[in-house]
Amino acid sequence: MKIAYLHGLDSNNLSPKNVWLKSIAELFDPNINYRESNIYQSLKSKIFAFKPDIIIGSSMGGYFAHEIAKELNFTAILFNPALHSRSYEPDMKGHIIGKYNPFMHYVFGQNDNIINPTKTLDVIKNDANKNITYSLLNHGHDTPFEIFQKEIEKYIEKKN
Repeated sequence: MKIAYLHGLDSNNLSPKNVWLKSIAELFDPNINYRESNIYQSLKSKIFAFKPDIIIGSSMGGYFAHEIAKELNFTAILFNPALHSRSYEPDMKGHIIGKYNPFMHYVFGQNDNIINPTKTLDVIKNDANKNITYSLLNHGHDTPFEIFQKEIEKYIEKKN
């Protein structure tokens, strides 16, 4: 299995989540500077070339993964995606409104005080893509490793 994982805005690719993902899949997990010019187009091109079975993203990485999945028709698991209320607007040059409706599973922390999960649910319910599921769990914006692992394993078990 091939997985692309996009971390959050001020995070990096050196977490236990990355280590675990590398142990279960061929992993594309760049260290991303979301403040870099042309960052969206650059990531989209690299992910297209990698051809993952699934794209996973957290927060700002969840926003990018959401948009790239819709453009390129990739399955996605999105942890507290920053679909609104972003503290920083990245360079989205190269973004095209996605025409695909891939399967997307959203994982929300009901105690998230950065990206309001109720507002995100409203955003995705108004989206044309109805090929979605979600989990609303008892954590904040940072997703604990155990929840991250469990939500991804649920998807992998369904796929196999």
